Amino acid sequence: MLYRPYGSTGKQVSAIGFGAMRFPDQNNVEACANLVKTAYDAGINYFDTAIGYGKSEELCGVAFAEMQKTRSQKPFYVATKTFAGTESDVRRELETSLTRMKLPYIDFYHVWCVLSQNAWKDRKAAGVLKAFEKMKSEGLIKHICVSSHMSGSEIGSVLEEYPFDGVLLGYSAMNFAFREAALAAAAKLNRAVVAMNPLGGGVIPQFPDRFAFVKTRPEETVVEGALRFLLNDPRITVSLVGFSTVEHIREAIRAVDGFKPLPADKLAGIRASLKEAFNELCTGCQYCDECPQGIPVPKFMDAYNQYMLQGKPKELVDRLNWHWGIKPETDYLQKCTECGQCETACTQHLPIIKRLKEIRAELEKAAAAAAAAKAAEAAKPA
Repeated sequence: MLYRPYGSTGKQVSAIGFGAMRFPDQNNVEACANLVKTAYDAGINYFDTAIGYGKSEELCGVAFAEMQKTRSQKPFYVATKTFAGTESDVRRELETSLTRMKLPYIDFYHVWCVLSQNAWKDRKAAGVLKAFEKMKSEGLIKHICVSSHMSGSEIGSVLEEYPFDGVLLGYSAMNFAFREAALAAAAKLNRAVVAMNPLGGGVIPQFPDRFAFVKTRPEETVVEGALRFLLNDPRITVSLVGFSTVEHIREAIRAVDGFKPLPADKLAGIRASLKEAFNELCTGCQYCDECPQGIPVPKFMDAYNQYMLQGKPKELVDRLNWHWGIKPETDYLQKCTECGQCETACTQHLPIIKRLKEIRAELEKAAAAAAAAKAAEAAKPA
């Protein structure tokens, strides 16, 4: 395993982190805890969870109880988060997290999901940072961190404004250009960077042929190539992978164990291709999922990804139909008032309204074709 310094904290953390939000069955306590313990035994020492990930903190806590027995010889670090907007709520959520995980303190505690500059100002005004600082003085948290989905320049301004020890942000071969400025700012300030969704929220492994150009060796998988693309950037401290199986862990470990820095020309070529082709894919953060008309916007954006990747309207229609259960004749998109709330919430600033119009047109074509085929069938002589 490769270990890197977490900013200026003096802590050495694994270049691959365990993202504890993709357990396949949270009711299977033993299997989930064993998955965490397997990662720890393999050399991963950075574990990220959150109070909002269902039973994730409790499941991690079961594994941590066993891991505490060897923590002095083999350190591990726990990161969790709060979306609370007041001092009292921040305190309450931290205490809940500590109880769930049976820990005396949290190593990296995050001001979670800062979506806009106004949201950042509001949380500061409400005393959130003051609560974090007090809890740190009491030894309940060791380091104050931030998690954000803003653009790279916006995140950079937040890092300039407050001395966070680290930042958690979305970064992958699909959207690296969108947050490039944040990495530059973090490096300048010696702040740690933890990259969530390093596999594009699962999109990259879904399309291994389409993303094959991230591979630099014949024997590696597209997952290994995508992770090594991030490992090659020394500004990225941890690539946070959402593990669901032991094989996922093994594959990520192989990416690190076989890692060699890429030649500058090879890296430049990959970055140029990726920047041109994939910066506009939706990464599935789901912050647009608050439509006043009840439109399941994330599901439509997921289907649009398929359309962008494969260039076939049928793939879009089939994805909605067979994956999400949305038939061509449904009236979801007829309800759209173009209020713009989804675009305001979008962390990537994607043209959602335009895409919904395109999707509606394709669904209407598919519905018309299906109706015509049904009518033709009915018109056939008995």
